[in-house]
Amino acid sequence: MPEYKTQSFKMGDLILEEGAAARCAYVIKSGSVQITKKRRDGPDAIITTLKAGDIFGEMSMVDAEPRSASVRATTDVTLIVVDAATFRQKQEALDVFSRKLIQSLIGRLRVQNQRLTDMTEPGELKKAAQKGQISRSPTAHTNVLIREDFRERIDFGTIRFLLGDANPQARQGIKGGLHMQGFREIEDVSNADDFKKKVVNNGFDLILMDGSLGVTKLAEVIKDIRHGTTFVSPFCVIFCIIDQPDPKTLEILADAGLDDVLVKPVALGNIIDRVERRIKRRKPFVVTLDYVGPDRRSSKRPGQEEIPLVDVPNPLAYKALQTMEPADYVHAEQRAITQIETLKIERHVVQIDWLRGKIGNLHAEQESTEFFTKRMITVADILIDKLIDQSRTEYIPVCEKIQSMIGDFQSGVVEINGSEWERFASITRRLRVELGPT
Repeated sequence: MPEYKTQSFKMGDLILEEGAAARCAYVIKSGSVQITKKRRDGPDAIITTLKAGDIFGEMSMVDAEPRSASVRATTDVTLIVVDAATFRQKQEALDVFSRKLIQSLIGRLRVQNQRLTDMTEPGELKKAAQKGQISRSPTAHTNVLIREDFRERIDFGTIRFLLGDANPQARQGIKGGLHMQGFREIEDVSNADDFKKKVVNNGFDLILMDGSLGVTKLAEVIKDIRHGTTFVSPFCVIFCIIDQPDPKTLEILADAGLDDVLVKPVALGNIIDRVERRIKRRKPFVVTLDYVGPDRRSSKRPGQEEIPLVDVPNPLAYKALQTMEPADYVHAEQRAITQIETLKIERHVVQIDWLRGKIGNLHAEQESTEFFTKRMITVADILIDKLIDQSRTEYIPVCEKIQSMIGDFQSGVVEINGSEWERFASITRRLRVELGPT
């Protein structure tokens, strides 16, 4: 292209800035660039990496809108400049239908790029998949991280990283890229059984699992981590890479309590981007009867009970930025664990009283209560274990009395009505008052 001018940039130079006016488009003659886009919340998202022969900046030249993304050189780069006059001349050479088609596609691409940029949390991905808003799109790999602001101080070498992928080539590729970014403490596994063994006996700050290990098995281990039954801290940051964002897979993973989902194909830059986002900001945890993990609710629903949030320590910020003294971090971790265990007791007490109401209503409507009476005995068993763990054994006889009485109701020795049922109701209410939410 001898008639076009060229322009050179050094590695790290900002070539285009999102929101700026457009004056030209570029074709990469040599080197590579990285495309990033602003999110509603958190640092910029890495969209892709372009190399020699690729074009960028063309969207704004087509629709005359501001730049839709920022572009930064990831190596020394030489670009062929397509100025506005030349670009307009090329466009005008097209027939009317082709011009309109390109403009329509550019408009849709702008909207889709912003949606995909903002959809990063498991809950958002789940809703997007249900609406058919997520599709597969190629993403190039990059081994270059452009650090800005707080990122200059990041020390990835102190983060204990566990990587799981059934594909040995994929594991080695990711490990090599992570080493280039400064990670040093990396262990890897090739199956779900080894993953479980690793977290039972070792401590990690960051876990990245591929769905090839089996989403259901991975979810079970993630739940164990969040409920504090492994050596790994319940506040470890956990990501999962999946092939397709189908609603069932996303539901399983979201319910397990992981931090984030990445949909293939995934560039190394995408992984680093997610890590940096979690270093900068960690979501508080919520505790329900069955769930412990990052708050994935987009908003409070009308009439829904207010569930307290737990500010949990951030192991990535602690390690990579040295935000706390070791003793202070241990204290913060223990304080959060104690708060979570207390909330678990509250949730189980609330559940017992709710089950009592449900059983009474079903009996009045002459419907079966079997499932809910069995469930109450199970919940009371779990509550007894938690009371023992927290040395609150004075309430154990009350739980055992509840189990004994529900057993009498199950067997038909006592009817689910009258004075005995009222006494039973008063016991569950009193337990909720004394151990439930204040």
